[in-house]
Amino acid sequence: MSSQKRNPLARRQSLRHEIALRGTVSVTELCDILDASPATIRRDLAALEQDGFVSRGYGGASVRPIRHAEEALAIREQSHIRAKQAISRATIGLIKSGDTLFLNDGSTILPLINDLALTDLELFIATPAVNIAQILANNPNVTVCLLGGFLRQTSLATDGHFAEAMIDQINADLALLSCDGFSTTDGMCFSHAGDASIAQRMSKKATRTIGLVHRAKFDWRARMTGVPLSSIDTLVTDDLPPDVENGLTLANIEVIEAKHLTS
Repeated sequence: MSSQKRNPLARRQSLRHEIALRGTVSVTELCDILDASPATIRRDLAALEQDGFVSRGYGGASVRPIRHAEEALAIREQSHIRAKQAISRATIGLIKSGDTLFLNDGSTILPLINDLALTDLELFIATPAVNIAQILANNPNVTVCLLGGFLRQTSLATDGHFAEAMIDQINADLALLSCDGFSTTDGMCFSHAGDASIAQRMSKKATRTIGLVHRAKFDWRARMTGVPLSSIDTLVTDDLPPDVENGLTLANIEVIEAKHLTS
């Protein structure tokens, strides 16, 4: 029996991938692709429809029409996708069962979330991102804490006093953070004050802060510093410019370069 037939989470992840690629696909086609019975595929599609990922029709399913905020997130998720996937694979090795994690929102975080949704690790994860919480909620090994607050439509993430107050009550092992821009002068930077404040508080309440930064982020200086260089313990990236590498070395920041994983 294949691992996908034994693992409904892995099978449903594959279903989502196939439907996203094809737009519309029949139950018969999905049975052939995943080597599963029609009854199994129909149960999986019903679960994915309930979670809001697909729309079922007669004999198959299609991609659910998305709202403008979700469309913007989907576009960002697909940019630099191989770099983000490489960063995710390198980051997974830093997480152990029993960890309490902070995860902010951002398209660089999403491949990691998809990997964590399939893991057997027992984790407690606090995040302001509604889409991240929804994906992780499918894994019974993961306890998800969705930070309350004011929901920003462009990111589907919360911020403000209520979210920050919840962060202050949690003692995390790791803060896994993405950003809008990065430099050795300003550290991890953000376009919105709410995002900068969330990242800053997560970093302060975690034993270790890990930045997930792909190459394009080094070319852009965002408006507000959230996590200064002095607060970063480890940086995971797909490609590190020489000038940035020198600055990180001087700051004693561990660098995990995942470039070889993209090939």
